[in-house]
This record gives sequence, structure tokens and C-alpha cells, in this order.
Amino acid sequence: AALRASKYFTIFVAENGYPIENASIRIDGKSGAKTDENGEYVYNYQNLPKKGLDLKVSKQGFNSWHRKVRAKPGQILEVALSGKEEVEEVVAVAKPEKKAPVEVKPAEKAIPAKARAKKALPKKAKPAKSKRIKSTVSVITRTYSYGISKPVPGVIVKVNGKRIGKTNSKGALTFKYRGRIDKEAKLTLSAQGYIPSQREASISAKGKQTIHRFFYPEKPKPIKVGIYGYVNNSPAEDLSEVINRVEEAISNNMFIYSSFSEVPKATLRDKMTQGSLDMETVSTKGWKKTRLMRTVDMIISGSVTKDDSGTTIETTVNTAEGNIILSQINKVRKQKNIKNTAKLIVKNIIDQFPFEGVIDAVEEDRYRLNLGKLDYKIRRGNEFSYMLPTSNSSGKFTGFRQAGTLKVKETEDANSWVKIAALNEGDEISIGDMIVRRRYLEEEKEASKDSFIILARGGLEPDAQPLWGVNVYVNNTWVGTTRSNGKVSVPVRLYEEHDILLSRHGYKPVKETFSVEKSKEVKEFALDVSSALFKVDSVPSGAVVFIDGVEIGTTPILDGTPVNFGFRKVKLSIGGEYRDWEKIIEFNQPEMDYLDDNKILFLKDYMKIGKMAEQSGNIDAAIEAYKKSERQSPDFSRAHCRLAQLSMDEKKDYDLAIREFEKVLSLPENRQIIYKQFAVTYTNLGHAYYEKGNQLVQTDKRGAARNFAKAIEKLKVAKQNIRFFPNLQFDEAVHDTYYYRAISYHKLYLITKKSSLLPKADRAWKEYFDFFPKNLEGKSSFVRIRQSAEKHRRQIKDLI
Repeated sequence: AALRASKYFTIFVAENGYPIENASIRIDGKSGAKTDENGEYVYNYQNLPKKGLDLKVSKQGFNSWHRKVRAKPGQILEVALSGKEEVEEVVAVAKPEKKAPVEVKPAEKAIPAKARAKKALPKKAKPAKSKRIKSTVSVITRTYSYGISKPVPGVIVKVNGKRIGKTNSKGALTFKYRGRIDKEAKLTLSAQGYIPSQREASISAKGKQTIHRFFYPEKPKPIKVGIYGYVNNSPAEDLSEVINRVEEAISNNMFIYSSFSEVPKATLRDKMTQGSLDMETVSTKGWKKTRLMRTVDMIISGSVTKDDSGTTIETTVNTAEGNIILSQINKVRKQKNIKNTAKLIVKNIIDQFPFEGVIDAVEEDRYRLNLGKLDYKIRRGNEFSYMLPTSNSSGKFTGFRQAGTLKVKETEDANSWVKIAALNEGDEISIGDMIVRRRYLEEEKEASKDSFIILARGGLEPDAQPLWGVNVYVNNTWVGTTRSNGKVSVPVRLYEEHDILLSRHGYKPVKETFSVEKSKEVKEFALDVSSALFKVDSVPSGAVVFIDGVEIGTTPILDGTPVNFGFRKVKLSIGGEYRDWEKIIEFNQPEMDYLDDNKILFLKDYMKIGKMAEQSGNIDAAIEAYKKSERQSPDFSRAHCRLAQLSMDEKKDYDLAIREFEKVLSLPENRQIIYKQFAVTYTNLGHAYYEKGNQLVQTDKRGAARNFAKAIEKLKVAKQNIRFFPNLQFDEAVHDTYYYRAISYHKLYLITKKSSLLPKADRAWKEYFDFFPKNLEGKSSFVRIRQSAEKHRRQIKDLI
């Protein structure tokens, strides 16, 4: 007898997108089912009533969900539960006080209740209870790390012990609260895996209230660091080997600590190019509001200068907000000492880096930090600023203020113990409060009451302009960086001699010994620019040339134009059928020559040409255009995928289609992103193998079987990565994945007659119908395919 196929649909129960475990499922009056840890329950059935199923979902603390449902095979039915307090108003209830029992003496005669009532004195009137008032409470939960604030979702919110709900993906939950104006209710926020695990606050019925609280991960997340690169600041010297050794040594020494994670240089530069960012932009404006924020938290750059006394290495650390938090200069007399110098550079970065941590425990008069000596090199005597969040009148977070200073007394591998060195009056230290390690510059500014102003100007007189980004070192210690006005305030002790160094890549450093006799005195310094003469031509010529987004001329530029030393984004654009040429170039020599054999060669934009040919209906021209896409073109993969698709759909050239699809999937640069960006390519390749097999059925059955098997193999990969299919044609891609997989199993069985393939073919057809995209129902082309699939399935059923 034929087996009856079991159908199913999935019930997914969640609150604000978060799965709810152990929710009770009642279907047509039958109970006993519960959701699993993923909030899911799979319901198997043979047939469904025409009127649908009576479905009820409930869980303690939530409003129940009850309605008639008509589910389709394979469908995921989403049930959204809400905390009762989100729908019903939250009411604060005071528990009645327990009265002590009244002692009755044996000698006393019991008085009947009625008599007692008659003799009782008149009761005093009870004071009128205050009226209950509605108010709106908004809870916002966030975490903060190195200038970036992010939401904390999933925080459980309770009022007087009653669960209200959880914060959503934006770390927010808003609910209605009804209480008496003269009574407060206790708000509890619970965040598993964070410090603190629970926070409390008081709310009352008084209009709109915003409760903003911070939570921090139990273990600080590694800081994503990218080494952008070091530039040559000595025009007459070839320092490429030295620079490579410096960068390699710093990388090897920095990323042995779990407090840092490495972003490869190539990845960093690619992401910066994609975001149209250069080092000047990230150094002044930062990248906090760009997509680069997903890639890197901190960027290290620097310069290398060589003179008679040896090699000077300057290292600068930039943050996402556009601040330079640390800069240092190190002297190397011999190249063999670079490794030891790199260790010192990393040590100084770690010693001076303003690590952020959290107080996670309190013992009498000392407090424990979640930073230790193993990965953060915290030492006895280190000082930390104790930071408290600030908010405006509406409760919105505005920043942090320093509330005191803590000093390290004892260190452990993963923790440190501190005591209060200073604390503002009225402030208290609590578990979950943020601390930031103080740097030398902060301590020096506090210790010194006096300062002077440096004004740095760059370029040749009379065109010299205020120069931003100049690192200032006093007595070999970095004390600040000039801003857009070319100025920076520097702490100083009056009347003492100081050695000063002003350094900026692209300019010749300035060294002086001086003393300051008057606080706030302004000292002006001029830095001579180090520039390269940039000569460039292109094929074809007539291209517009841009340096860091600024147009400098049109090719050929034979006499050259000066470009400041450093990494610069160079772009040439000629338009028409050609792609823009764009590259980050390090200008580090007196003359940079892109003439003659070094001319910029424009590549034709064959992707654009092919699309235009397709739009005009010239498929042959489109195919020829895609074939010509060069290997070095960034559109190579896209162009050859399109070539394969046209070869299959329009020319029925399945061999070429298979070769081109396989070529794209085998490229080394595509391997790391193969499933995310090329998942649907596996569907198309499986389709091509199926068509090739179908073509060979009558002439070469073995060849046909091999191609059907290949189709199944490729479509299996596609099926496992459906979530990565592009949104634009998602339904069509899902359909093709299941259809060509099922028909390949079907025909492979018909050719080989292997009994083991029958249940696989039956299961594949079942999945095709179970997961048939709803949006394709009624579309004529897919209706015909589905009708054909029904015939194939009946054929398999008859054979089982």
C-alpha cells in the first residue's frame, strides 16, 4: 500500500521577535504541546478542516492568543505574545500590613459581637485615597564602548515584581503605568550576561517618564584594530623594507593579547575605499556614522623618518569619533632593533591606552574591575576615572561625567582591585558603573595649572595655512594634536626648559628647545611641506584626475603637480564605456611618475556594455561583452555569472553555462564569501547541470545520470543557504532550488532504477509543494510548472 505523506506547519511563538520557550499550544481543544527553546512547535497532520484550526497559545505572564488559522504545508505561522502589563495597565498595589493577634485574658467575659458593635466608638473618617493616574514609561537599555552606544535587546522589565516584557532590538520598551501619584513603584531591569545583571529604579504616576540605564558585557569585547600603514617621511630614502618590518613587528606583538583583534590591512583599505574615506577624513571627522564602524574600532597609522642619527618611528592611534587618543615617537639606530622597538611601541600603547571597564564587585572599601594584568597590563598604581552617565530633563542620555578617581591596589590575571582616591560629594560607586583608565596627558593637565598655545602653520609663505593633525611632543611625550584651527593647548611648567617636537606626515618635523614665561602664551611654528611631483597619463587620455576627492587636472599631466606625502586616494574618470580607475597610493618620493610604461590603462565597463545590449534586445552582443570582462575587473564575477545565465536561458549552451558558473565559484577571492554572495549561483549551476542531463537522456544515459547527480549536489548547497538569496528574486530562486532538485532526483531514478532514490525523490517533491512560495501562486508560468510537478509526484507515488 502507498504510504500517506504527512504534512506539517510550524508555530513560532515570540515576544518582540524573541522566542518564547514552553508556551502552551492548544489545537482544536487538544492540549499538551509546548514550544521548544527556539519558540517553535511543529504540527504534523494528514488533512486540515476546511474552516481551519482553532489555535490557542498561552504562557504565564503573557496575554493569551486565540484565533482560527488556515495554515499551508511548510508554512511558519508566527504568534506574537505580549506581556499582560503591556496591554493591561500596570497598577501598583500595596500589600496590607499584618496585625499582631489580640490577646484575650481568661478572666474577661466575652462580649457578643452585636454588643461590641453597639458600644464601639464612632470610627474616624479614613483619609481619601489619592486618585490613580495613567502615565507612560519608556525604558531604554544600552551599552557603551569607546564612544559608541549600542542597544541592549532582551532586557526583562518588571514593575513591583510583575513582568511587563522585554526591550526590543532597539533596546526600548514603552508601556502604560497606572498608579497613585503619592506612591512609587519599583522598576526592575534584568539583563543576563551583562554587568550588572539587574538594575532598579523607581517610577510614579506623573506624566511621561524615561528610564535610561546602561549594561556592559561580563567580559569586555576585543577592540577591532586595523593597521592602515606607515608612510615614508624622508623623500630621499627608500624605506619600504623598514616600513614592512615595522608593521609586521607591531602586528605580531599587539595581537597576542585577547584585548585586541586584528583587521587585515587589505580589508581596512578596501572598506575605506568603498566608503570614500581617506586617512585625513578618519583622523579629523572619524568614521562613527559610516559603514566602516562595522569593521574597525581603532586605526593605527604612522610615519618613518630617517636622518643621520637613525630612524624615527611615529605611531598614531585614531578612534571612530575622529580623536587621536595616543601618539608616540620611537628612535631606532639599527634595523635589527626594529623588533624590540615594536615591542616597546605596543607596550606603550597598552600602558597608555584608555581601556574601559566596569565595576563588577564590591568588598567593604574596595571595588573590583573586570580588567586584569594578563591582557590589559593593569598595574598597581594605575588610576581610573569613575564615570557616571548624564541625561537631560526628559531623561535622554547626553554623555558621561567624571565623578571621581580610583587607584589600583591589587591586580589579578582577569581583575583588579581599586580604592577611592577622590569622589565627588553626593556620588556613590555601584556595581555596573563604568571606569576609564587615565592617561599621562590627563594627569599632567591636572598637575599643571599653566599651559601655552601652539599654532602650527603648514606650507610655503605667504600661502602657509593653519595646519590640523600636527602631533606635539614635549620632552618625548605626546601632549596633543592640533585641531582644524591649527591650535592646541599644552600643559607646561613655567620657566623650565622643554624639548618640543612637531610632527605630521607630509611635512618636515620641527624640533626646538624653549621655555614658557607666561601662561596662555601663543607660540607659532611653521612646518615645511614634503611633497611629491605627481606626473600621470592615461589610455585613453583626457581623464579627470582627483586626489582625495579634489580635482587637480586632466591627463596628460606631464609637468607634474605637487602632492603632499602620505597615503592619498587617487581617482581617474573618463566616463563613457570605461570604468573609473581608483587606488590608494603612498606618495613617498620626490617624483611619482605614471607616464609611458606606467600609464593608467582604463578597463572597459563590460558589465555596463552588456546590460545596454540586453536592454536593446541584442543578446549576442551582450554575451560578447560579458566574455570580454577582464580578470582584474571588480565586475568579473558578476559579468561571467550573467554570461552563464544568458548561455543557459537564451542559447541553450549548457556546457558554457556550467563552465562559467564553476569558474566564478572557484575564484580564490570568492571562497570566503561564497555562500553569502553566490548562494543563488549554486541554484543556477544546478539548473544548468539538470538541463545538460536532460539533453543527454536519449543519447548518453550515463552522462545524463552524472549530470543529474551533479545537479542534486549543487542544489543541496543552494538549499542550505536559501537565507542568503537576494531579496529581488527570492521567491523565484527558492522555487527553482526545490523544483530542479526534485526533478533531478526523479529523472535520476528513471534512468538508474535504483530503489534507494525513490524515497528521496518522493521527499524532494513533498518539499517542493510544502515550500512553494505563496507569492508565485496564480502566476501562469509557475502554475504550469506546478501542474507538471503534480503529475511527476503521482508517478513516484505509484512506484512506491
